Formats: sequence, C-alpha cells, structure tokens
Amino acid sequence: MNLLIISTVSCVLEYVIPALIKYITSRFYTMNKQDIELRNELINLKQEMTGISIVDEFSKYAKLQRRYNKLESTVKEQVNERLSSRKKVQMYLTYGFRLLNGLFMIILLYQHKNKPVITLPKGTLWPIQSLLSWPSYQEDSISLFMWLIIAKLVISTCKKIDVT
Repeated sequence: MNLLIISTVSCVLEYVIPALIKYITSRFYTMNKQDIELRNELINLKQEMTGISIVDEFSKYAKLQRRYNKLESTVKEQVNERLSSRKKVQMYLTYGFRLLNGLFMIILLYQHKNKPVITLPKGTLWPIQSLLSWPSYQEDSISLFMWLIIAKLVISTCKKIDVT
C-alpha cells in the first residue's frame, strides 16, 4: 500500500511542482522600488509633455521627449532582464525537479520491479490481468511499472480537461 501511495504522489507532484515553481518565482521577481520610481518618472514626464505646446516650445518638448524615450528603453530593458532571469530560474528548478523525480522513479522501479502495487480479488482484472501485472506476473495484481503508466495517463488527461 505504501508503494501505491508513494508512486501516485510522485506522479501528482510531477504536474503540481512546475505550477508551484512558476507561482513562487513570479512572487520573487516582482517590480522593485527602482522600477516603480522609473515608471513614476515616466508618468511625470508624459504629463509634463502634455502640458507643453509642441509648436511654441519645440526645443523643450524635444528634450523631454528624448529623456522620456531613454527612460522608457531603460524600463523595458530592466523588465526584459527580470523576465529572462525568472524564466531561467523556472526552467532550472523545473527540470531539476523532473530529473530528481525521474531518478526516484527509476530507483523505485529497480527495487520493486517484481512486487505488485496492489492485489485485487481473483478475477477482477480478468481480460487484461497479465498485461497489468507485467513484469511480476502475479495474478490479479498491478505492477509498479503499469501503475506508473496508468497514473501518468490519468493525471495528464485530468490536466488537459482542466485546461480546456
């Protein structure tokens, strides 16, 4: 029974952890005080530019426009840099977890290849009992290998249903 729970939880975590990682990294990579100050300065410059007549004070307007464009490009660069670093961290953490989970699954499969995850009453799995018990071939049981396949299929199907 422990093998059933451990393998099922491992399969569920493979789909839950990436979403959790995405949520946590989005919280860590939010706008900081400097970004907020730059955005406020952009708003102030835009308001100042709207108060100036382009025809009457062209040189002053052009200076403000250049300053505004420079600040805007700085803000865009910082946002792109923050998003890029967030994506890198998400990718490293997600693939690192998947690698560790895969190694855990391989170890489980190696150690428990001939043990059934669950044994059911006689005749319950009649038409496909030999397929579900492979590679252990114990009657009316489901092997760890087949249980992992079933669990991953069910969880991925539920994930597709939830998304659409």
